[in-house]
Amino acid sequence: MFNVIKSVFFAVIFLLIAGQAYSAQLTLKDGRPFCSRYECKSIIPWADKFRQADELNIPVLEALRNNKVIGYLFLSTDLVDIPAYSGKPLVTLIAIAPDGMIIGGKVVHHSEPILLVGIPESVLNEFIEQYIGYSITDHFEIVSTGFFGDRGQTTDTIKSGSIDHGDKLATVEIDMVTGATVTIQVLDQTLITSARQVGQALSLIEEDNKRIVTWKSDYVQKTWAELVDEGSIGHLRVETEEMGITDENSESWIDLYYGDVSQPVTGINILGESTYNWLKENLQEGEKAIFVVSNGISSFKGSGFVRGGIFDRFYIEQGNSKITFRDLDYENLYGINAEGVPKFRETGLFIVRDKLFDSSNKWNFYYVANRLTGETALSKIFKTFHSEYQYPDEYFDLKVIHAVQPSFVKKVWVNNLPKVILLISFLLITFGIFFARKWLTRSKKRLVRVHIAVMIASVIIVGLILKSPPSITHLYPLIRVFHDGFRMDLYLSDPVQFVFWIFIAVSLIIWGRGWFCGWICPYGNVLELVSKAVRKISPKMFTYEFPPHIHEGLRKVRYAVLGVLVGMAMISIETAEKMAEIEPFKSTWLVNIFSREWYFIGYWFILLIISTFNFRFFCRYLCPLGAAFSLGSVFRFIGIERRGCCTQCKVCARGCESKAINDEGEINKYECLYCLECEQIYNDDEACPPLIVVKKNKLNGIPVDLTHPCKNPDL
Repeated sequence: MFNVIKSVFFAVIFLLIAGQAYSAQLTLKDGRPFCSRYECKSIIPWADKFRQADELNIPVLEALRNNKVIGYLFLSTDLVDIPAYSGKPLVTLIAIAPDGMIIGGKVVHHSEPILLVGIPESVLNEFIEQYIGYSITDHFEIVSTGFFGDRGQTTDTIKSGSIDHGDKLATVEIDMVTGATVTIQVLDQTLITSARQVGQALSLIEEDNKRIVTWKSDYVQKTWAELVDEGSIGHLRVETEEMGITDENSESWIDLYYGDVSQPVTGINILGESTYNWLKENLQEGEKAIFVVSNGISSFKGSGFVRGGIFDRFYIEQGNSKITFRDLDYENLYGINAEGVPKFRETGLFIVRDKLFDSSNKWNFYYVANRLTGETALSKIFKTFHSEYQYPDEYFDLKVIHAVQPSFVKKVWVNNLPKVILLISFLLITFGIFFARKWLTRSKKRLVRVHIAVMIASVIIVGLILKSPPSITHLYPLIRVFHDGFRMDLYLSDPVQFVFWIFIAVSLIIWGRGWFCGWICPYGNVLELVSKAVRKISPKMFTYEFPPHIHEGLRKVRYAVLGVLVGMAMISIETAEKMAEIEPFKSTWLVNIFSREWYFIGYWFILLIISTFNFRFFCRYLCPLGAAFSLGSVFRFIGIERRGCCTQCKVCARGCESKAINDEGEINKYECLYCLECEQIYNDDEACPPLIVVKKNKLNGIPVDLTHPCKNPDL
């Protein structure tokens, strides 16, 4: 038994240390340390813990403060792979709030040559700061009035075709970093695309309706003018005046036409039949193609475009997707087949590789114009212009099936189902043990082994695996129900705690606080296991119990703590959550204790050390949750078995570590931890005095009353 207890002690200490390390070593999907490699707190400094958001099914961390989610943190390359100027992605750490607001971001790695020499890397993070405070559902456009000017501003008037936000057209203007145009365009796409993916997983962005499209494949010959008039060809013109040039000039800044050539009407009319057939043969499944042509004094290709580079002068957007084009997406467009087509200075054919792009749905074409305003390349202004494109609906039949957005609560329950099953299985087993207490208490060895096994299981399952120990903070919503109203979704949003508290409520009615406090609470079990192990290793180790009058005074302290927390919760929930740190549960299970302030570390170790000398010091004298459960024990209807003469016997009282049995032999149900050791003695004819007398009288042939042992002679 010594070796068993010794092993238990070191196993518990090892599991606690391993659990603390795990809480700080959340990993990327490739297994590398996350928060130790990338400083999570530099993005959300007010968070005290980060953990994997398993319910989202994507690599995202939840940022928590006082065990409540205050944000989501993710690495862009875990969600999207958008090559920048170097051909490699910008590895960006991004944070959004639960309501979809962008709250932080930082480029943690890049290979951009323009930033390795010349422009400081800090401008990337300064650029990202412009997005902070805006929602991922907002529409962002990159503009400039000089070199990296003031932060983005929301305007209500932009060129035709913007995202509709009600009666007004709105956009958020983001200032360009001149000299790093390609890099900045990619960073914008990286940040918005990955953030919107997380937003969809959080149900902040509605999923698109399912569109079943049947295309009419019959070719109809059309002239250039007819295609423009019906909308098969989109048009965007930017005049020189719009770029701040007042000189009279007969030519526009750019006069640009574009359109989808994936379907026969536009495809054959624009490309010619042979080129269209070649295109269809070379497009992969789900890919589309657009053409772009222009006249004017500017270019849509850009002078900086090189092999391996990106076209930074234009992009397209559809719904939540922003699509840019690289050199590998480009094909020469040698001519246009349609009758009456003007002569164009610049042409191109571009492959849309985004499988979600839907030719039948509207999309927007964006042109990013820039011009020099001084002698240096850094003296530039940037303006974004765009127009809307909708393929004519006479060329296809459409059936729309409206998306049924699963509720966030449902998704959370589905994703947490394995945890819920694990918890329910464990708690049901412990319920079974309590209902089978007569079998359990027939043997002291059996009772001790089962109790230790359950305590260890609770440390592993509730503490280390689920990391969901019940806390007094979980009662705050009930305390404030008259102030904030009752919200069932708030309780359902944490499936593990929802199930846990159902079991706790049932157990309080049946057995009082003993089931949870004495068997299930992982922190209380750590204190008891460590105490038992230390005493087993060193039997003569000093132990101390307070004198009865001091003990009676100290045990009332936890009720005072509970009263203060309840009162503060009614005044300020934020302050009450900070004061709830009197519970060392967060430091034990939810965060790395060694990463916390010195006073939290000291408090944690002081409680652990005191508890090796004084049985469950925190549980008996300080725990506000234990105080709440003690009050709930008033409803208990199954207590410890007792006999009338138990008031005369001191055997059980001497062995009761929780000091729940007074000098008269009465059990205080508000203090009882239901260890069942007194009930084991109650059934043991070698330990319980009345049963010892009965056994002795039977051996001596003296008549005995087995039904009422207290009535036998010699008692």
